Amino acid sequence: MLFISGSYCAQSQNPHTKLNQSELLKQFEGNWVFEIGKDTIAYWDMKPWGTGFEAGLKYVTKGKVDKIVEAGITKGKDIGVYVMWFITESKFVLIPYSDLANPEKASFRMEGEFRDPDVLVETDIIENKVVKIKTWKNSKR
Repeated sequence: MLFISGSYCAQSQNPHTKLNQSELLKQFEGNWVFEIGKDTIAYWDMKPWGTGFEAGLKYVTKGKVDKIVEAGITKGKDIGVYVMWFITESKFVLIPYSDLANPEKASFRMEGEFRDPDVLVETDIIENKVVKIKTWKNSKR
């Protein structure tokens, strides 16, 4: 959340201020830990990548990973922030972060399944209709 808020503030800052945003972002580098509630800890890992950062955020509740938050930028589009969690050992769901309070009403949902260690199938669902099925193969095994 802090990273997104920081990006928002940077975009709305006074254009006459000459702050080097890339340099300032380096303050986020590292492995951050935050206790967000009873038995729940957030782990936020920020690693330099190109001119920005690769970031990972996960929530661990009672020693188990609860939900993973991810953000991505697609050229020509807004920043997308998503939440992902496993519903079985091999299946997961991904929805927009903005729908986290009411996931069953999310307008977009991706359901994924590891069919075996080398095959991942993702199904994109918009307004409860399947719009795309993607089959990924792990090339590093």
